[in-house]
This record gives sequence, C-alpha cells and structure tokens, in this order.
Amino acid sequence: MKRSARRTFLKAMSGGALSLPLINLLSHSVAQAEGEDMPLRFIGMYHPHGVAAEHWVMRDTDTEDNFDLQFEGSSLSPFDDPATFGKSFKDKIIPIEGLELQSSAGGHDSAGTILTGSRIAGTPSGMSLDQYLAVELGLGNDTRIASAALAVGLDGSASGQTLSYGPGGAPLPKIIDPVQAFDLFFAGFVLGDDPAAIALAARKRVLGQSVIDFVNADINRLYPRLAAREQQKLDQHLTSLRELEKQFQDPGSNVSCAQPSAPDAANFPKFKQFNGGEPYFSAISEAMVDIMAQAMACDITRFGSILLNDQGVDSHTTAHTYAASPIGNNGRPGVGNPGSWARLADLNRYNYAFIARLMQRLDEFGILDNTLIYATSDMGNPALHSTRNVPTLLAGGAGGRFRMGRRLKMADDCPPTSPYCGPTNDAANYSGTPSNKLLVSIAQAFGAEIDSFGDQPDGSNQGTLPGLV
Repeated sequence: MKRSARRTFLKAMSGGALSLPLINLLSHSVAQAEGEDMPLRFIGMYHPHGVAAEHWVMRDTDTEDNFDLQFEGSSLSPFDDPATFGKSFKDKIIPIEGLELQSSAGGHDSAGTILTGSRIAGTPSGMSLDQYLAVELGLGNDTRIASAALAVGLDGSASGQTLSYGPGGAPLPKIIDPVQAFDLFFAGFVLGDDPAAIALAARKRVLGQSVIDFVNADINRLYPRLAAREQQKLDQHLTSLRELEKQFQDPGSNVSCAQPSAPDAANFPKFKQFNGGEPYFSAISEAMVDIMAQAMACDITRFGSILLNDQGVDSHTTAHTYAASPIGNNGRPGVGNPGSWARLADLNRYNYAFIARLMQRLDEFGILDNTLIYATSDMGNPALHSTRNVPTLLAGGAGGRFRMGRRLKMADDCPPTSPYCGPTNDAANYSGTPSNKLLVSIAQAFGAEIDSFGDQPDGSNQGTLPGLV
C-alpha cells in the first residue's frame, strides 16, 4: 500500500527521538526503499517590480548547460552561494527567458495571471494552477490542508496582490502574519505523550468542528432558497469549509514529524504594508518560507503560494527609474543607465535570497528533489510596466519530470493575431512565448491530461513549453 512503509517508520519514531530534518530524511529513504512513489509538491512564488535584465539574462559566454551565476552584479547569485545557503543550488534551477504574461492588464495587476494564465477583468476569469492541482484534480485530498496562500505585507484580494484563485477567478484569502500561518498548519498538531498537550489539541479540534458543523447546517438551510448564480458562489464556500474541516480532524496515523517551534511574534510587531510593516518584511519573509517548508516536510500540505514583497516604498522608485539597455527593453536602441540596473538588481537579489532559503530548508528536510517551485514577477521592464520578458525561474528537483541545472531561452512563439505580442504592440522587435505553455507543462508533470490552461481566446493558452525535459 502506498505510504505504508513511511507511516510505519514515522509511528515508531514519533516519540521525538530524532530531530525533524533527520526523521523526515530517513522516512523518505525508507519509503523509497520499499518502492513507494514520493509525492510531488508545488509552490508558486511572486516577487514584485520586474527585473534588471542586464544582470539576469544569459551572457555571451553562457550556454544552456554551462553558465555563470557569480559574475559581478548577478541577480541570480543566491542560487550559487554555498557560504550563505550551505550549498550551491545551481543544478536545481532553470531560469527561462522570453516568457510573457498575457494579462490584458498593465503592471502589478498582471500578478493575477501568473498562476491562472487568464486575462484580467477586475480578477482573472479562471482558477490558479495550485488550486487546479490541489482541488480540481484532488491531489491535495490526502493532506490535512489541500493548499495554502501566504503573503508578505498585502492581505487584499486585488489582482496585483494575489496568486491563488478558486473557480471563476474568486481570490483566495492569504495569511500575512507568520504566527497565524504557523497556527494554520500546526495548531492541534501534537506528537509525543504529554497528556496536557494532547488534551488541549483534542479540545481545539472539538471546538473547531462544532463551529464548522453549525456553519454547514446554516448554509444547507439557505441553499434551496438561492438563485443558480448565488448557489454557485455558495458551492465555493462549501468547498472551502470542507477543506477547513480537515484541519480539525485527529491527525492519527498521518502524523509525520515532530512539532516545530512557533515563530516569535516579537520579531514582527507589525506586518501590514503602509501600516508600519515594512521594517519587518525581511523577518516575515524568512518566517513564511520556513513555515511553508516545514508544513510540506510534515506532509500537512503539498501545494502553496507565497507572495513576496519589497523592502518598502523606496523600492518603487528603484523600479520605476530603471533605464534599460536594449537587453531589458525588448531590443529597442538606447544606452540606458547602468546605475539603475545595479539598484534594481540589488532588489532582485533580495527576493531571490528568500527563494534560495526556501530551497535550503526543503533540502534539509529531504524533499527538495520532489518539489517544484515556480517563481516570477508581474512584469519584465518595470519602468514600462511591461508584461514581456518576465523573469521566470523553476527550482527544485521536480521529481525528475524536468531536467534542471540549465538556462533556457524561448524562441518567438505567439499567435500573430495576439494583441499582446504581435508587431502592433509597443516593441516591434519582440514576440514572446505565452507563460500559459509553462502552466500546461507543470500541470502535465503532475499527471494532468490537458493541453491548454487559462483563458486566452487567441489560442495562446495551448501547448507545452519546449525544452523542459
């Protein structure tokens, strides 16, 4: 039976005799030795304000399999920094050039297209990839939480502030407080034989289940009285409640790790953007990636999204004053301003360091090779608010589905009728590859039998991204 060997091992070790990273690493080894399939995990990540392409793209001396990440000013250097992150992760990434978000929205609102692949009309018209995999395909059914959305600084539901969407493009709530994020995953999650801890966890589950039962009864009473459209909205709420209900069930034999320590709220007394949270964004970002990695190592969830943030409002000035060379300006002539490239590259490195930290944690827990991270931004050239040439990064081991440790540069691949990448748009020398193709490839890596993803009436949502395998 799948996962039986792993469960038996973990049950035997559940007294806290081993440290968490070691116990998970050993449990995965036991499972693999018994011929069990390791589950594939997915994390979608967003970083704001585009990219300094001059410090990001392949250099003339680079090839697909042989490239440098440590040249002066490289924004991707965190992925080849053993001194900071314990080892180089150069062999676990694929930076991809030439993708574009076909959002029909400019600038920050295009973040809503990253995982949905859909055009924006207030909100996207379809669900995001993490929800499609976890809920629609049911790949999150075996875990206590099907999927989770974490964010830094922004708890709103606007398209530029959210990655995860349910059916019909309904934005899903995010958690921006690390203490709440920790409680989402680990409240009531107890190992060992402390009677007081066990009793408290059981009481929390009973109280939570009572609330869920009451809300379910109220919804079922109202349902027959509603019109079809309102019933559809209520169905989405019922789906959310069913997922919430799983959190109040006794973990039982699904427990797979020792309970970690909760984050210290004193490290982030404020956490909301424009409300005093900016000085704490670095600490919050570190906590969020650590919590997500921990939850996945404990198999509490296998699907998640993390919306990163910059260091404060001054970073907006850094992005908006970026004066690109032809490399970052879709081939347009001009010298640009190297000082502006360096400032934006610093911001890019700041965000990539959190992704490298996430990889470090996943690697310590022994699950990096069975995780796929998809990280990108809402734009390429931030001064133009352009959705072309967005910085795209795949990271992790992807369960062997993709061949990692390479750089890819996409050939032009966009329908000539598309209003987003045809010659009538703002850069006649550029015709990109729709990011939808990457979403299709990721979905297929998780076993989905689809050949299109997202809402693109011009057909640019069809087909896979070449070169990944």
